[in-house]
Amino acid sequence: MSPKVRKGKKQQKGFSTLEIVMMAIVAIVHGIAMTYVALLNQVLTAAGGPILTSVIIGLFTIHGVLAMYIIRKPGAALVTCLISGVVQILAGNPNGLISMVAASSYGVGIEVAFAFFRYKRFDFITLSIAGFTSMPIWFVIAGFWFGYIKWGIGVMIIAFLVRCLSGVVLAGWTSKLIGDSLSKTGILKGFTISSYKQAA
Repeated sequence: MSPKVRKGKKQQKGFSTLEIVMMAIVAIVHGIAMTYVALLNQVLTAAGGPILTSVIIGLFTIHGVLAMYIIRKPGAALVTCLISGVVQILAGNPNGLISMVAASSYGVGIEVAFAFFRYKRFDFITLSIAGFTSMPIWFVIAGFWFGYIKWGIGVMIIAFLVRCLSGVVLAGWTSKLIGDSLSKTGILKGFTISSYKQAA
């Protein structure tokens, strides 16, 4: 019986120049896009509080999950998230410096999921978990920073569940879809994702 995952050549320690460039590209594209999504996020917050704004929150963490799925090395998600945070600030994100706090929170949350599997498992379930774990840290911080806690415990619980589901779908599932699609084109040749045969 063939294994679900086939390892390619042994990984080198640290990030290669190609991997750094990839993290930068993913972060820059995401950082610029999220500057505009942040405006939508503010509108949703004003219109429906923490529940409505939580629907799209998975978009804010997709870059970290995607970068990790492609590169598959410790720190890939955190570094990508931090770069994106800097880009968002430079691009005029309305949330300002708090964007870096959010970026750090997202990156750490994503890293936790992959670290649990010792950075050896990158299947559908693991990416789903990563999308989920990208949410809790920032949710707690945002609850106080943006005053979500004033809505009450019931609303906060619903908002948290919606936010985690958004992370699973928009960050986890979408990252796998994008990563697999790009890998099939051959554009990711040279990255660790191309050395693995993923289970369907």
